[in-house]
Parts: sequence; structure tokens; C-alpha cells
Amino acid sequence: MARYEGKCSQCGKTRYSQRQGDIVVCDCWKYCPMCGAEMTPYAPDLTLNTYGFDGRRDLAVLMVCTLHFPMFFSTRKPVEVVCT
Repeated sequence: MARYEGKCSQCGKTRYSQRQGDIVVCDCWKYCPMCGAEMTPYAPDLTLNTYGFDGRRDLAVLMVCTLHFPMFFSTRKPVEVVCT
């Protein structure tokens, strides 16, 4: 059985798939780049009207690591890896 691989552009890890051309999502965006711990999803404690309704004030923070002071807020998003 063939095994195809692709390298994540964010973290450099090699991801594998059984089919050529498959897209695998790397999970590196879920881990803190400072300590390596798994971060938790960030939910702001403010109401949406605080950020505005004009569409130009998007909240880019997706994950947070609470093991640091001050907390580390991450804007990294999932990375798609193509296996060839």
C-alpha cells in the first residue's frame, strides 16, 4: 500500500495519507509556540457590540495559552498540508 506525505509550512512536521493529493489539516495551530502545551479556544468576555458591526473589527484571536503571564493569545489558523 502506498503512503504519501506532505510537510506543514508552519511547523515543519511531516503528515501522511494513504492517497496522493489528499489534504491533511495539521494540528500545530492548537499548541502554544512558547511552551508546547495545548491551548484552549478563546471566547471573549465582551458582547459583540463592543467590537462593532462594520465588519472591520474582526477578532483574530482563536486560541489562548493560560500557562503564561500575561496570557499568550494566538492568531494562528489551521494549516492544510497536501500529500504528494
